[in-house]
Amino acid sequence: MVIDHFLPGGTGVALVMLGGKIPAIGPLIDRRHEALRIARCFMEKIDSLTGQSRSFQILTLRQSDGRYALLLQGEGAAMEVLQNMDELLLWRFRKAFRRGLFILTVFFQGEAGVECLAVTEGLGAVIYTPE
Repeated sequence: MVIDHFLPGGTGVALVMLGGKIPAIGPLIDRRHEALRIARCFMEKIDSLTGQSRSFQILTLRQSDGRYALLLQGEGAAMEVLQNMDELLLWRFRKAFRRGLFILTVFFQGEAGVECLAVTEGLGAVIYTPE
């Protein structure tokens, strides 16, 4: 079963390092209220996914336009969590993810620039892979 993606078409992707060590990645949305709605939807879908499986793989799939999508795949279920990642962003993410931990969250264009909901609202899912 594939849980359909729920991101608006043409959504960008942002990647920051929290505390200089932990990568936070997610869609970049224009408006805060839309980012909050998407973050809550993320959390609901990830919660339903964890109800079906306790272990996951992180997969990258090449899209027809040459960019990449990121999926979480468990037993019998998969969820597309990001789309439209270019090769450079994917490379940076993989390098940062070598620590085995990242935060899946949502970003939005704030007054002072790009803001991360994991920081401003505590909304994000910590994805951890033990070594």
